[in-house]
Amino acid sequence: MSSKIRVACVGYTNAWPLTRHLDRTLFDVMPCVPSAAARLLNDGEADVGLVPVGSLFDKGARWRIVPGYCIGADGDVDSVLLVGERPLSEWEEVVLDGESRTSVLLAQILLRGPLGRPDLVVRPVDPGTGAFHAQGRVGAVVIGDAARNLPERLTHRVDLGRVWKEWTGLPFVFAVWAGRPDLPMEAIDGLRRAAAAGMPDRFNAPPADRDYLTRAIRYELDDRALMGLRRFVALGQAAGLLGPGDLSLFPPPSRLVRPSVDGLLARAAAGEALSGEDALGLDAATTADLAAAAEERRLAIDARREVTYLMAGNVPVLDPARGAELAAKGAIAAILQLPVAEAGTLAATEAAVRLLKERDGLSVTGLGAEQLVGLAVAAGVSPEAALERLVKAGLDGFGGAPTRAGAAARPQWQAMHRLAGSFGLRGPATLTIGLGEGRAARIEHLLDVRRFQEGELAHGRPGFSAVSVWTGLGETAGLDDSAQAWLRTVALARLLVDNVPHITAWWPTVGLGAAQTALFAGADDLGPILLDEAALDAPGRSWTTDVEEVEHHLRVAGFTPVRRDLDWTTLTPVAAAPEGRYARF
Repeated sequence: MSSKIRVACVGYTNAWPLTRHLDRTLFDVMPCVPSAAARLLNDGEADVGLVPVGSLFDKGARWRIVPGYCIGADGDVDSVLLVGERPLSEWEEVVLDGESRTSVLLAQILLRGPLGRPDLVVRPVDPGTGAFHAQGRVGAVVIGDAARNLPERLTHRVDLGRVWKEWTGLPFVFAVWAGRPDLPMEAIDGLRRAAAAGMPDRFNAPPADRDYLTRAIRYELDDRALMGLRRFVALGQAAGLLGPGDLSLFPPPSRLVRPSVDGLLARAAAGEALSGEDALGLDAATTADLAAAAEERRLAIDARREVTYLMAGNVPVLDPARGAELAAKGAIAAILQLPVAEAGTLAATEAAVRLLKERDGLSVTGLGAEQLVGLAVAAGVSPEAALERLVKAGLDGFGGAPTRAGAAARPQWQAMHRLAGSFGLRGPATLTIGLGEGRAARIEHLLDVRRFQEGELAHGRPGFSAVSVWTGLGETAGLDDSAQAWLRTVALARLLVDNVPHITAWWPTVGLGAAQTALFAGADDLGPILLDEAALDAPGRSWTTDVEEVEHHLRVAGFTPVRRDLDWTTLTPVAAAPEGRYARF
């Protein structure tokens, strides 16, 4: 092996997020078409390649797959098509473009299966010439950027990603990173790091590519993708189109000596940034031990016995009259509640922000990553343009809408929070538990927040002000979304994300009693307290409160209530005992 790891990879747009951050000090990158990448790998001229999955069985090869990322689809893929001048039913022949063997094999399997044309004469043609040959009663497989820029005469187009999904119900995997069995771990880690760094870039791609990269291409090589891949291999082998063999993935790195849970808790409580594997080890700790370590970490960050809360409430964008009611109660901020985005929702949101600022004197926040993207798409503008309009209208904060854990949600929230930071907007990082994710996914989300915060602060952007954990409180058993699961996640947030200054005990989903307990498990903030039931419309989310009740819970727990603004820049302790229903005689 040369001093650098030889990487064969395609130059298609859909490969760009996986390859643009490859470390050139580690990798010698060789651009090529997919079929050439497979040939270089099979001939020993490359150590690892982004190759069509059908090539994994060429010449008896036994290459291993790098786990984590792929080029796939879960429905329409836009760039792997059967095309022709006439309908498929009138074709007499189909030419198979030699650029990607996987797409060719998929076309053959689907023609024999759900497309019902096993009678078609099949003829291979030179790579990149499929569209030219598609004339008259001849159809063609066309892939890659060529499929996204077809001549107008090819009016009949069948998306193979959609046909596969309708037929099997599974995603399809077109290409994977595959390498020689002795590929060093540093190469595997380097490929995964490059892919993780490239995922958020999709949301900053040129408008012509952004939808394709974020909607059509599926990059997660997760369990569902692997199920689809194994189904494809089985069908290909049964049809005699693929050679024998099984899929083989590189294993995760192993550690012979695992640190004790007590040791991990002590390191986290002391402020040490744990690795992903060590962070996962914390899940073996009892809830009491997690809470104690998180409380120790909280006191090391700020030993004051104070807990903050925000005089803020929810205001529907389409009914901003509640802003005046909130202002009369002493609120200083409004949290936008957005409807399902339609063409006029962005303009309505701008108008609501201006009204709340100018009429009611309130700071305005509450817009999250998914909501910003939804507003932009519905209005036909970029997220940058949408956010710029809202900032001009007076938007003060960003974030707060519950974020799902996992690789699928990560690129969007990272890209949108990075965009918000470029406008100087700050807000909480959020995590909703109980949506079907496992505990490992929750921990990985918190580590993602920590890494993201490091990058934002390093680039002079404001980053997150707090981490806020929600629980979905769904009706499905086994989702691990109880108050105890929530409390454990709050404690983990304090231990794993200590570069974010505050942890919010989001009381509306668990009640003030559970939130009071979280104040002894790393939390130091209650968030907004003037929410009404319109913001809590799911079963189990019926908690409401007022200022007196909040301050009572804080005092009896031994804390001084402190009112804050959106960014914790103005803090006002409320030391005096109340005169109302919680007054003591």
